[in-house]
Amino acid sequence: MLKKDNNFVMFEKNKWVKFNELEIINKKDYNFSKIFKYFLKIKYKWGGKTFDGIDCSALLQIFYKYNNKFFPRDTKDQVKIKKGVNNKKLFKKGDIIFWKGHVAICLNKRELIHAYGPRKKVLIMPIIKTIKLIEKTAKLKVIKIISI
Repeated sequence: MLKKDNNFVMFEKNKWVKFNELEIINKKDYNFSKIFKYFLKIKYKWGGKTFDGIDCSALLQIFYKYNNKFFPRDTKDQVKIKKGVNNKKLFKKGDIIFWKGHVAICLNKRELIHAYGPRKKVLIMPIIKTIKLIEKTAKLKVIKIISI
């Protein structure tokens, strides 16, 4: 830190940042809802892993990487990482829903977040409606549900 003035910190000559926006290096944050919501409305990009474009599996991988934990890059490998079930009537916060080639994360018992190719962005959608939509449009059934 070069200089502090009120609520700002100079980190390079004439480059300032708000003090309350500074984070400790290697800080962990298990609030996955908050981390996923940083990507809301970011465009869908197959193979993308940044704010310039992201896909569904990268969204999940980034949460784990942010918390210094390994998680595979691709959905086909992510689905193998933990035991789970393939059918559920009631969903809860932290449930991860897998289809062949797609993944979404439940924010609560009614909504999920995912980088959704057909809508070309990261968005929040109703869980049951989304499961039915993907089954109808892509002919894909849920293959596994695990928890974060």
